[in-house]
Amino acid sequence: MEYDRYCDLTMRGGTTSGVVYPLAVASLARHYEFKQIGGASAGAIAAGFTAAAERGRAAGGFEKLAGLIDWFTSGSGAERWRLAQLFQPADKTRALYRIVVATMQKRETTGRSAVSCLFFALLGAVGMRAKAVLALMALLWLGGPVLWSAWLAPKAYPAWLTTVVLLLALACIVLVLWPLRGSLPWPAWVFVAVPLVLGLAFSRHYATAAVVLLVWLVLTLAAVSALTVTYGHAMQRYLRNNARSIHFGLVPGTGDFTPSWLDRLAGVPKSTGVPPLADWIADQLDELAGTKHALTFGDLGDINLVLMTTDLSEGRPYRLPFKESWQYCEECLGYVLPRRVVEQMNGAEAGVNCPLHEHMPLRELPSRDRLPVVVAVRMSLSFPGLIAAVPLCRDGRVHWFSDGGITSNFPIHFFDALLPRWPTFGLSLQPYPNGDTAEVWLPEQDASTKGTRYAPLTSMPGFLLSILDTFLDWRDTMQSALPGYRGRIAHVRQADDEGGTNLFMPPATIRRLALRGRRAGDLLRERFEQQQNTDRYRWIRLRMAVREYQELGVQAEDRDAMYAELLERFQIPEELHEWFRTPPADGDPHREEIAVALDHVGRLKDDGPFDGVPPVDPDLRLTPPE
Repeated sequence: MEYDRYCDLTMRGGTTSGVVYPLAVASLARHYEFKQIGGASAGAIAAGFTAAAERGRAAGGFEKLAGLIDWFTSGSGAERWRLAQLFQPADKTRALYRIVVATMQKRETTGRSAVSCLFFALLGAVGMRAKAVLALMALLWLGGPVLWSAWLAPKAYPAWLTTVVLLLALACIVLVLWPLRGSLPWPAWVFVAVPLVLGLAFSRHYATAAVVLLVWLVLTLAAVSALTVTYGHAMQRYLRNNARSIHFGLVPGTGDFTPSWLDRLAGVPKSTGVPPLADWIADQLDELAGTKHALTFGDLGDINLVLMTTDLSEGRPYRLPFKESWQYCEECLGYVLPRRVVEQMNGAEAGVNCPLHEHMPLRELPSRDRLPVVVAVRMSLSFPGLIAAVPLCRDGRVHWFSDGGITSNFPIHFFDALLPRWPTFGLSLQPYPNGDTAEVWLPEQDASTKGTRYAPLTSMPGFLLSILDTFLDWRDTMQSALPGYRGRIAHVRQADDEGGTNLFMPPATIRRLALRGRRAGDLLRERFEQQQNTDRYRWIRLRMAVREYQELGVQAEDRDAMYAELLERFQIPEELHEWFRTPPADGDPHREEIAVALDHVGRLKDDGPFDGVPPVDPDLRLTPPE
């Protein structure tokens, strides 16, 4: 059957983990034609690229998609960091972005020290007054111990005072210094110890040396406090004045950015001509699809691309493209999207001005067929804090759209049906379970729990991170574990230094992840190319559906009299007449057909579960649209 040559595909978000997907998709494309494609966050980029490659299949779309891995992993010098170069800050966010990049440096990968890069990043993050305060504090910290031991220390101490000072010094070493013994690299310890060593060099006896240690500890704590207060106040003031103008993120996705000498000292890679993230996505979509303009949803024809975004103003998810009407401001979207894309939309003026830019008229967001795909991809890819949110307007109010992963990072439910025609494959990401070294895991099709994700909680940060992961992903995790779902989701394992927010992955790491993705695609393709496995999948879904029909039958039989009587007497209010093509005149015009339907459903009731039903009982319920 031709149905066995079709599939749907959903991909999990994960920022830089998106490098897993190109070779996986290319592997699946060897047997399948993609009909419906979905994703969130980085998975939205992969979904958009897959749809574009399917549209351009005849012109080598999937070969071009696989070639993206070569682009990321080829080159030398600064070209090794093309992935990191896609993330380019705005002028307003340059100083904060330097701090983020500095914390990502590792000698074994980038060849730079995080401590030295952070020093330059922090140096450039505050104004002259703050620099003067910090310089004064640094002089006091460096010179305080020497000043005490060389000029201020008394020539003799009472015996009791000497004992007390020595005990305090030992207590400070145990309580303050000992817990920090493994938390700072040795260059930091050398730098921090300089004033202490100089102070001890001038000490005349043990009591003075002990006091020098106390002075050094007090001044060190004061210096750390001054540093924290100075930068905390600067951050608070900056965000208070600029959070909305930078769209609540450091990376807008478009614009002109060239690293300065201070950026380079802080670890920002040298520019090699890589465009900003949104510009690169738009260019790649057009190249994969073979269009001369910004690829639109209408250009995709019968390929159904659906992406997830999150409206933080309403506190709810939305599927893209929208079914609702929205307005946009050219200046707002011009901050996060390529100018050519905004100009191509050319929506009709809505008759009101933008609440954020009162001189700019709002325009109607184009309908599905005219909406550029990159707009939806960019709205789904807004990693909070790192990538700027996207504002749209409705009813004169601004709605801020952020990362789709906030509400569903792995929307495997997008294209699901009670009785599906073909499988919806899922490509997911997970850490290595304890003791399991398999790089890719494809679960069994039944209800086995083997390989279920498990995180041993051994620390408070791990405990808090697990709370966040569970809060965000529990629904997707439960959905993915159901029979009829689990056997079509391939999981690619990642180590801590792979994917996620690791912008500075070496080319070898990127290629290693991409090859794991190809293996995941191979496993899915090889399993479902076999007719008996595809039949097994459909049979499991059928049996799950029968169980749900049976439960509905129990309800229909038990409550038949109640609802039959309701249909006879209920007069439909005028406010509900719009539910019907022809407004009802006397009760429900379809009460006879409804009564027959309830009667037939009620006959499905059985005294016990059907033989052959999986030992998992899902819920069949009404859920609101996204």
